[in-house]
Amino acid sequence: MRPAFLTKLATRAQKVALYSRDRIDLEAFTNKRAHDIMVIREPFPHFVVDDFFKPHIYQSLCEQFDRTKRKGLLEGPWSPDHFHKFNIDYDGFVYTPAGTLDPASPLSVFFSLEWNWFFSKIFRQFTGFETSFAFHHHPPGNRTGFVHNDNVDKHFSPMRRLANGVMYGEGTVSDPIIARRKIALLYFLGKEPWEEINGGATGLYSADGKNLLTKVAPANNRLLAFQISEKSMHAFQENHKERDSIVQWFHTPPEIA
Repeated sequence: MRPAFLTKLATRAQKVALYSRDRIDLEAFTNKRAHDIMVIREPFPHFVVDDFFKPHIYQSLCEQFDRTKRKGLLEGPWSPDHFHKFNIDYDGFVYTPAGTLDPASPLSVFFSLEWNWFFSKIFRQFTGFETSFAFHHHPPGNRTGFVHNDNVDKHFSPMRRLANGVMYGEGTVSDPIIARRKIALLYFLGKEPWEEINGGATGLYSADGKNLLTKVAPANNRLLAFQISEKSMHAFQENHKERDSIVQWFHTPPEIA
């Protein structure tokens, strides 16, 4: 196994070499700057930023999310074109778009190296090229989800690699590349302003998962990000109105996680 410092050095060199293949300008998407964002340390490192994307980007993301939702919600297994039920005991529906660097797509920013670096810098967390990305839809009446920390290994395939080196989409155990989730993002969007009675918050828990310490409301255009570890216990809270979000994870090789 290659030493951890060599893995980091090689990955950083690859990112620099491939940077010119996307060169997404984050200033076209958001006014936020990494050095202006304050990380809250308890109950685990996280931050919450309101009005994260510029209004026209937010609107484009809402429109793309809604177009997918209008295709229908499948009660059955996975579909490449529709929302479908989670394959675990967890209420709601999930849709996994393909990765893209198409500048015409508002999703392109999520698969850029600039986006990857933005969150790596904030948390001072090394990340590789692997990312997972999905739309989550919770109709009214979904149950509170199970408390978990996201500190798990996932499999990736070089067959799902973009021109900038980013590998997207968690695969099966037969896929050769293993990477561990290290940063999680939840971005909330929707048509109606959120009110407390609506529910659907993300609960942050104590390290043992027994005590709910705070809730992050799913306000429109709000981004919640947190660093993943054994202590990053969290859970979806029951909702009384629709709750929509975009979720993403950045990963790193398990030997340096």
